Amino acid sequence: MLQLWYTSLLQTKLILAESYRILRPGGTVSFSCWSPPSRTEGFCIALEAIAEGGNPNIDGLPDGPDFFEFGDKEQAITKLNELGFENVSSAEIGGMKWINIKNGRMLYDTLLKGTSRTREILLGQTAKETAAIQSLMMKKYDAMTNGGTRPLNMPAFVTSGQKPN
Repeated sequence: MLQLWYTSLLQTKLILAESYRILRPGGTVSFSCWSPPSRTEGFCIALEAIAEGGNPNIDGLPDGPDFFEFGDKEQAITKLNELGFENVSSAEIGGMKWINIKNGRMLYDTLLKGTSRTREILLGQTAKETAAIQSLMMKKYDAMTNGGTRPLNMPAFVTSGQKPN
């Protein structure tokens, strides 16, 4: 089985097409993608805070595909079917949680250090926008987690397909 670690959606689409080409008959490809922000609380907090307190459209940031496209079960299945994969399945792993994020500032720092596109959006803010985003993330985190009494829900989809024999 070939496993892909998600880097960017465009790269993933190209990798999936190339995976299909090089897989031997009966070979399997699988990958994961975050569920949409409406269900991934950490991304929901960050994206709302950026939209409300900062600038989500940073100059110089290349256009990018929808980060959550494969977090839609039907779209993921359709894409693999279009590429020729069979026995395609996609399932949401709903029990995933970020248990080590203790507050909104820690969430901000995690996204700043552990992501690529979100990092560039956060780095592209003015000092005033950064302060506003951090403040909003702290407030939103507290509201969403009842003051930090529960972890952030961060479900993801795992999708796989098999090259025909």
